[in-house]
Amino acid sequence: MPRLAALLAFAWVAWPFSQYASSSNTNDTIQPALLVWGFYAVSSPALRGGLAALSAWTKLGALIVLPLWSGYPEARRLRPRLAFLAGAAVATAAAFSVLLLEPSPIDAAVRFLHRTFGYQVGRQSPFSIWGWGQYHARGLPDLAVVQKALTGLLLVGAAALAWWPRRRSALQLAAFTTVLLAGLELVLTHWYYPYLVWFYPFAVITLLAI
Repeated sequence: MPRLAALLAFAWVAWPFSQYASSSNTNDTIQPALLVWGFYAVSSPALRGGLAALSAWTKLGALIVLPLWSGYPEARRLRPRLAFLAGAAVATAAAFSVLLLEPSPIDAAVRFLHRTFGYQVGRQSPFSIWGWGQYHARGLPDLAVVQKALTGLLLVGAAALAWWPRRRSALQLAAFTTVLLAGLELVLTHWYYPYLVWFYPFAVITLLAI
């Protein structure tokens, strides 16, 4: 175990994109850091749920792994899943308690939804092939239909992982987390290189812990 811990730390430090994300002064490293701590506390459903929720509210992309994480280690056991959801709910309430500092918490919540979910859903970007259609240039295909189809498959897969496989090991949890986060990045219209750190820790865990 100490050898694996040293390898994981070295893998993070030696990977150029972890430093790129840090040098960009983004919050992209906070999301995987919270997920890694959630993975460390994998045996505690409530703590795992709380850290996963905090990760998701740091970068919305982590929402994709919540169904998977709620079903560890046995998807058909109700009590651990309820404890996970309770932990996620408490963490979410704590995170959004700052809205109570606003003169109108409801207006602040609506503004939050508009500037996060609303903004991201309709966001245009030149940083992926999915954004080419906005330029209406000859020779650049509009791949919106393909993007929607792949997004649908990703969401179906994320929902299925809430229940299958019925039992999942910690290593499987890391592997499926890698697939979901990497899959999400593949269908994002706005993609940027700091996003690579979202799934990298779990990819390294999967590869080195085998």
